[in-house]
Amino acid sequence: MADDIKTKKPQKTEQEKKELINKAKKKGIKVERPKPPKPKEEKNKPKPKEEKKKTGRIYCDYTMLFMIIFLLVFGVIMIYSASSYTAGIKFKDSAYFVKNQIKYTLFGFVIFGVMMMIPYKLWVKKAYIWYIGSIVLSAAVLVIGKSVNGSKRWIVVGPVRFQPSEFVKVTLILFITYYLVKYKDELYSSDRKVTEHRLWWLFLWVIIPVVLVLVANLSTSIIIFLIALGMSFIGTSNKRLFTAGALTFAAVLASAKPLVKLLYSWGFRNYRIMRLLVWAEPEKFSRDGGYQVVQGLYAVGSGGIFGKGLGQGMQKFFIPEAQNDMIFSIIVEEFGLVGVLMILAVFAFIIRRMLIIAFSVKDLEGRYIVIGVVIHLSLQVILNIAVVTGVMPNTGVSLPFISYGGSSIVVLLAEIGLVYSVARTIKME
Repeated sequence: MADDIKTKKPQKTEQEKKELINKAKKKGIKVERPKPPKPKEEKNKPKPKEEKKKTGRIYCDYTMLFMIIFLLVFGVIMIYSASSYTAGIKFKDSAYFVKNQIKYTLFGFVIFGVMMMIPYKLWVKKAYIWYIGSIVLSAAVLVIGKSVNGSKRWIVVGPVRFQPSEFVKVTLILFITYYLVKYKDELYSSDRKVTEHRLWWLFLWVIIPVVLVLVANLSTSIIIFLIALGMSFIGTSNKRLFTAGALTFAAVLASAKPLVKLLYSWGFRNYRIMRLLVWAEPEKFSRDGGYQVVQGLYAVGSGGIFGKGLGQGMQKFFIPEAQNDMIFSIIVEEFGLVGVLMILAVFAFIIRRMLIIAFSVKDLEGRYIVIGVVIHLSLQVILNIAVVTGVMPNTGVSLPFISYGGSSIVVLLAEIGLVYSVARTIKME
């Protein structure tokens, strides 16, 4: 047992250690002092993580984009349903209009991508260039424009045909945005004269393209003017002029029908007067243009609650150019009230999502752009339905994303691209 027990040697004091070191130095012996032991690292102790910099994700509304694609696809289906019979007889190809619409849509998505990726501030910065360009094109229509169905609205360059009046809509949104931001201090001035001075100048800049478009296209000129009116109403603190303008507009609408009848009795017979007269009494003047309106009303009335079913409508065989501005009547006939309410719900959803983007952006330029697009989209939907149901004269207002037409689709997708360009500046936590 004694052998197994190990005795510990008594530890030397610090004084004894120093003495031994001094003796060793005298004899020339090198002495290395032991290094202090390193403290043991705690195995279970986690290493501190480096704090990552928080970076916000770019906002992109995929749901709204899906709804827009849904409307475009639905539009292609309805164009085929409304035009296959006519296209088969006229062009020997029942899918003639559908093929063209798909081409326009694909090109529109290219423009959408360009408008989305380029910062919207660059578009606004050069707004006066786009404004001048739109005026030049609108004036060129009056000189070199091609007349179709009694209206000179198109410029033809080789195989390409486009409506400059559609281009005016998006350029005016950019120009008014530029103007409202540049003169925001004066437009929100407490001095009423200063504010009204700036508003009158804005009215002058707006009325130039409105008058040029009005010569050939009444409906588009109304939409352009109302876009400008809505955006400027939001962009100023002075509402007095707008109240007077709204009352004047309401008075003109109220007196339009009796005024048109009076002009007709005085011997006026031009194209525009006849169109307004058709609106006032479509049954009486069915041979002078009221035929399309009357047949459209028949289609709306025959749809019922659930409609006749896709492709089962009959009025498309009687409505001229049913795939264009009157396509809403075919939708009502084939899908009924339920189908129409679903389509209107999709439009309402898209508008709501745009408003969320508008009020999530801190920058005034971005907010005004989105509001301008919302006003444009809302006006086209409302006016198209009003035309089809006979509330407004038939002046050629397309149903957004659904009606046949290249210029309209491309411009609408360009505007949606601007909205997404604005949305890209929203940072999500």
